[in-house]
Amino acid sequence: MLPALMVHAEWALAALDGHGLDPTTMLDLHVLLYSYVQGIAVHLEREAQAEAATGLSEDQWMDHQTPALQAITAATQYPVFARVTGSLKNGYDLDLDTLFEFGLKPLLDGIAAIIENPPPRHTTL
Repeated sequence: MLPALMVHAEWALAALDGHGLDPTTMLDLHVLLYSYVQGIAVHLEREAQAEAATGLSEDQWMDHQTPALQAITAATQYPVFARVTGSLKNGYDLDLDTLFEFGLKPLLDGIAAIIENPPPRHTTL
């Protein structure tokens, strides 16, 4: 437990408090949301570190990976991956900010659904 993380935990738990959720569900939802945000942040940090180390932007690095990607998609081991990526007319641009927004909405919608219809309370012995 770190003091800065406790500030976030208090904020998140306060938002969930008073909605009829049991303590385990409240903590599970807090950890789920925190882990989602942290996961995307880690990838953003890794991108920045890789660019600093290589001097290549993400797009430049991906351009260098084209032969390896073509070999993977040509292999018969990954037919669904090959079909999906092959159907992209302009390739796939992994934009972490866009991905964050894309994933945050269903995550928050799922949390709202749990708040509206709380699961049965966890019991402890």
